[in-house]
Amino acid sequence: MFTSSRKIASGPFILAGGLDKDGAEQALIEGYSDLIAMGRAFFSNSDLVDRMRQNEPLNAPDPSTFYTPGPQGYTDYPALAG
Repeated sequence: MFTSSRKIASGPFILAGGLDKDGAEQALIEGYSDLIAMGRAFFSNSDLVDRMRQNEPLNAPDPSTFYTPGPQGYTDYPALAG
């Protein structure tokens, strides 16, 4: 699934872009990355860590609200109950 960037770069490596929980875990376990960045998932899931820990589905992001003024797209996504 991943190609090893460690062949061309040394030091800590951050992988980003379209990874889900399983893909992120695989990249870390197999040593393809030291850290995973999940920007779009955080936009629509302020409770992303809890959702992943509980294996709950993620809210789908709405790219039309990214980097726009006001609360829409930042504070109006549903959160887990409790």
